[in-house]
Amino acid sequence: MKNVALLLIAIAAAGSASQAAADETRLKGASLHDLFPGYYEAKVFGGYTLKIAARADGRLDGSAFGRQDKGRWSIVGDRVCIAWRRWTSGEDKCGRIVQNGIWYIAYSAGKAEMLRFRVIAPAAFNQDVASASGFGRD
Repeated sequence: MKNVALLLIAIAAAGSASQAAADETRLKGASLHDLFPGYYEAKVFGGYTLKIAARADGRLDGSAFGRQDKGRWSIVGDRVCIAWRRWTSGEDKCGRIVQNGIWYIAYSAGKAEMLRFRVIAPAAFNQDVASASGFGRD
């Protein structure tokens, strides 16, 4: 099993060369505030899935490969910034967000796709993992 941190760094550094397509709508300030906070399922390069809870107070809880991490999120202008304690070593990863159907795609400043995510119901955020890891208790 690959290290999640290396995977996320590789995605941010290399990403795909995808550009925003004509059927994608770029989200700006107010639309981003409508999208965050929330619960999401994210797909990253290689077909890996992350479950993410972005809390109203700016905290993040995440789960991938049976491992959990915590972090923070913020909206800076028209970009969403996310920093995970372990997965990004606390470093902010910021990108613009576009919507394509039910999927939202995060693009780096270099216009590379970092990941795609969709909104899920709070109940769909893996409650077993959340309970076992103490999500929401600090």
